[in-house]
Amino acid sequence: MNPNYYKSETPHAMNTLFKMLFALILVSGVSFSSSAQNEDDLIRFLQGGQEDGGKLITAYINPFVEGFSYALNGGWFHTAKVHKLGGFNFNFSVTPVFIPKSKDYFDPQTLNFNTIVGFTNDSKSGANAPTFIGPKDQTTYYLNFDLDGDGNVNSEGNLIDADDTFNGPQGLGIRDAIKMAPTGAPMAQVGIGLIKGTDLSFRFIPKVELGNTEVNLIGFGLRHDIKQHIPGIKMLPFDLSVMAGFTTFKGVTDLSGPYPGSNQEAVYKFNAFLLQALVSKKLAFVTFFGGVGYNGVKTTADINGSFLFFDDGDGELDPNPTSELQLINPYSATFKNNSMRMDVGMRINILAFYLYGAYSLQEYSAVTAGLGFTFR
Repeated sequence: MNPNYYKSETPHAMNTLFKMLFALILVSGVSFSSSAQNEDDLIRFLQGGQEDGGKLITAYINPFVEGFSYALNGGWFHTAKVHKLGGFNFNFSVTPVFIPKSKDYFDPQTLNFNTIVGFTNDSKSGANAPTFIGPKDQTTYYLNFDLDGDGNVNSEGNLIDADDTFNGPQGLGIRDAIKMAPTGAPMAQVGIGLIKGTDLSFRFIPKVELGNTEVNLIGFGLRHDIKQHIPGIKMLPFDLSVMAGFTTFKGVTDLSGPYPGSNQEAVYKFNAFLLQALVSKKLAFVTFFGGVGYNGVKTTADINGSFLFFDDGDGELDPNPTSELQLINPYSATFKNNSMRMDVGMRINILAFYLYGAYSLQEYSAVTAGLGFTFR
């Protein structure tokens, strides 16, 4: 073996991981800040009424909700070896989840509308409507009631009045810029060794404001060495453990502005659970690790407050409205996602510091990159 092997390869690997980490932080930041800016655009869908508007909102945000849900279960581990009593580690990681290109659009014609009778993609003739993570396409939805009072009413297959319409929100257009559509969030995590081969992990994002959105994250995980309980393998040169982690992410967005009303806000909460069996093997300064287990995520999303659409200019609902539409607490939905999950990764140990990267095979594939320090 070349005696300079470790010296020549280690800096290159470190540089590669640093570049990867920086790129993933940038991608996650762009995705997250863009989502904060676009959430008030969801209200446009409610011009189609509470029922139809709710169907459109659910179809529009579903790929983002699913992707972000799985991202919350990333980065929990980079070794199967637990801390000794009082040992600890601190690391920072990002876990972008890559949303398939097939999720860039949804078909409004499959949603069984009542008041919406047609749809056009004004940017791409014949295309469906963009999802939250899709391209920046302009969209128009046709209503079956006479907003302008001219006697012309749209019906399915007879879209005759462009005045009785509303525009849907565009997608983020991330894939157009960077050729992929990731979603995720950076987070910090602390682990500490307890008794009997068990350690506790704590992860967090402190409460921060991104434009008109306030978010925070908190999570707890437990990892336990099971190798100690299995006769005959205690002395074998690898580590084996099981872990469980729970993460909750909450966001509140102020929606006041475009439409008259009061107490307008969006509230969303992601609860993510992960259960995995872990294995790792250390060779010199490199640790190879893997895991197999199960993801479970539940998300709730609500739009609260009162909203007045098609206002005549006075900002108030008319006593005998002919076309004005007022909605109160117009949207509430629950999303549930679950998937088997398999992780493989590598950690480079440099004294008390480490860099690591991992790939996750699940419903939406993901990568994790992180760095930190540890004291066993």
